[in-house]
Amino acid sequence: MADVALFYGARTGGIRTYLDAKARYAARSGAFEHHVIVPGRRESHAGNRHELRSLSLAASNGYRLPLGAGSLKATLRDIRPDAVLLHDPWWASVAVTRVAHELDAAVLAFHHASCELEAEGLPGPSALYKTPLRAWFRHAWSEADGVVSAVDPGPDSGRTAVFPLRFGVDPVFRPPRRPPERADHVLYAGRLSREKGIFELLEAAAAAPSRGRCGSSAPARLRGR
Repeated sequence: MADVALFYGARTGGIRTYLDAKARYAARSGAFEHHVIVPGRRESHAGNRHELRSLSLAASNGYRLPLGAGSLKATLRDIRPDAVLLHDPWWASVAVTRVAHELDAAVLAFHHASCELEAEGLPGPSALYKTPLRAWFRHAWSEADGVVSAVDPGPDSGRTAVFPLRFGVDPVFRPPRRPPERADHVLYAGRLSREKGIFELLEAAAAAPSRGRCGSSAPARLRGR
């Protein structure tokens, strides 16, 4: 099994957390051979981890832009996976899918977020991006064998999910059987990005009947930055 992920954060991130956990499970259980293919500073192949040469795209989270898809296709031909899992539609998805099919590998496209949410993270009115994003998603996944999604992928890809993408929660974040009384703090863990809905969270806290620190001063300071 080969996971191909363009947005693999340098330190943290949902996709990195998921793929690192899968790699540990594969190594511990021996249930399947697992490869991770991601962008890196230089090309390197260390065991089942493959980093392909790329340029820095966003220093804040370490995202990188690959220099073409030649090394990606060559890596797939070298490791000859039975299944290729594509975690975004941007890294030459159609060409990579065709190479995988040449190797008799099944291809699953992971729909991690809707086009509407993707559009929220881009500058300017989000409505400008929805139509071209959906057109690209349909093109990128047109030859994949299936779509795995946390939301209904129909509006974006014109396809149904072969199975849902389920989100797990670490037990440390699960509430106790008898939740304590509501306090006056709101906790957000993640990067500061528009599509994460941080301002909406702050506005909701500010509108709450019992306002704490988050509701009084944090929204104004963040908006000013």
